[in-house]
Amino acid sequence: MGTNPLSRLGRRGFFGGVAAVSAAAAAATSAQPATAAPAATPVLPLALPDPSQQRKFFAFDSGLWNGHLMSNCKVVTGQFHKDTRNNPLFREGIFEDPYLPWEPRFDNGYPNVIWDPVAKLYRCYYTLFIKDPTSKDTRPADRARKPYVISGRQTGCAYAESKDGVRWTKPQLGIVDFEGSTANNLLFTDIQGTSVLYDAKDPNPARRFKLLTLKEKGGTSLCVAFSADGIHFSDLQPWPAASGSPVPGGDCHNQVFIDPRTNEYVLITRLWDNNIRVSAMSRSTDFINWSKPVEIHRGTGFESQIYSMPVFEKHGVYLGLASMFHDGDDTRDDYDSVDLELHWSSNTAEWQPVAVDPEDATFIPHGNKRGGYPNGEFDSNVVFSAVPIEEDDKLWFYYMGGKGGHTNWRESALGRGWIEKDRYAAYVPRRGNRTTVLTTQGLNFSEGILQILADIEPGGDLRCELRNVGGTVVQPGFELSKSRVSERGDGWLDISWRGSSLSSLNPNAFYALRVEMRRTKVWAIQGIYPRPLKYTKH
Repeated sequence: MGTNPLSRLGRRGFFGGVAAVSAAAAAATSAQPATAAPAATPVLPLALPDPSQQRKFFAFDSGLWNGHLMSNCKVVTGQFHKDTRNNPLFREGIFEDPYLPWEPRFDNGYPNVIWDPVAKLYRCYYTLFIKDPTSKDTRPADRARKPYVISGRQTGCAYAESKDGVRWTKPQLGIVDFEGSTANNLLFTDIQGTSVLYDAKDPNPARRFKLLTLKEKGGTSLCVAFSADGIHFSDLQPWPAASGSPVPGGDCHNQVFIDPRTNEYVLITRLWDNNIRVSAMSRSTDFINWSKPVEIHRGTGFESQIYSMPVFEKHGVYLGLASMFHDGDDTRDDYDSVDLELHWSSNTAEWQPVAVDPEDATFIPHGNKRGGYPNGEFDSNVVFSAVPIEEDDKLWFYYMGGKGGHTNWRESALGRGWIEKDRYAAYVPRRGNRTTVLTTQGLNFSEGILQILADIEPGGDLRCELRNVGGTVVQPGFELSKSRVSERGDGWLDISWRGSSLSSLNPNAFYALRVEMRRTKVWAIQGIYPRPLKYTKH
């Protein structure tokens, strides 16, 4: 897998060579008052890229908008639908029938759920404690009267599989000896934070499944292994010394994905800084030699730490499933719990929450605590998620939920839920029935189409107009009063104007789109190409 010299650029940074020209023209245009006659729209000095490079743009992407020309709006995460009919999918083995003594505590679990198109199986790889005497020997009914004591624990990696994603089996693999028997579903012992990647494009079938994990015995180190069938892996191979396996660090979900922009393997792991957990990234072209992990993201103090953050890419942005650990003050209601938030990045190196307001940030909500452990729902205190699996018009998220405190008595189980495709987060009205105004930065409409993914409630509406690139001067023929919205039947709306066509616009020019709406959620826009950003890193 080769290294792209543009690997550190944002998705629009490639066009930085024309940014200065466009920005200067935009500044000249936006300086004009709103009552001025329409001015000449700045034109790109270079040809636009191939239309195939144009993508849909999610509403939470700040690079899409002119933040100074917005009103009564905020971003909220999309609705997460839990599979309440089937959750939890499987629990710790000491609570199942048959009884599995090597599964006393999943703890965080760090689930990796993969759809294997060859075997036609869902495969789940999860971290657990294969030995935890305190959990194994204490019934839930007795735990309220005793402290949870960390003693004699041993980590491992286990495997489960399913044909439908609902009914799971834990097969007897015959690989790991546990107390004199290999009739168990264990893949390894003395490792934690395991990631398993299905790499369909690797020409070597023996490397089709790639595993990365933190080895805890015989010298702590990040290690890799390979498998043809997803079950029988090669021996663990420690990172080369030059790669700089983090110590301390790596004690989280060490998740790997393939960056489609660079064709590199990317590891999201963890470092420590002054007793604070921070997310870090490493890259590799061969899955064996890795760059030294560097910090890419952190929360706020002890109270909101990023415990782990599995990452996936969609339409040119990177989405992180950030499990936020709350520590530092045991009088807080969220103390010793783990929430799951959705974060995003345009380049993998800088991250931010999708929703800024704390009350809107949670992506996978906790279940009902019902007064606290042991009475809460299976996911009432802790959530760690795998990256999603897309099926038809849904994205399914498999996650390990826990009831009980992160460092206290806890029972964990695998659950799942879904969101509608492309509905990660939306712009919505901040205050009631007032009109919301959204204004984009300069957009190019060379394809002659404009579509918005939106939900309009009964009594709500959405209208659009085009303005100059600075967002201050309405373009004749594209006023709000002439705006038309046509439903496509899949949530996407076709936007047009009576008597005017987008195809009549200068194909090399940029225009700002102003959206006015009431009781409406805007999720994404497509059919556009944003101008090179003035305020971006290159």
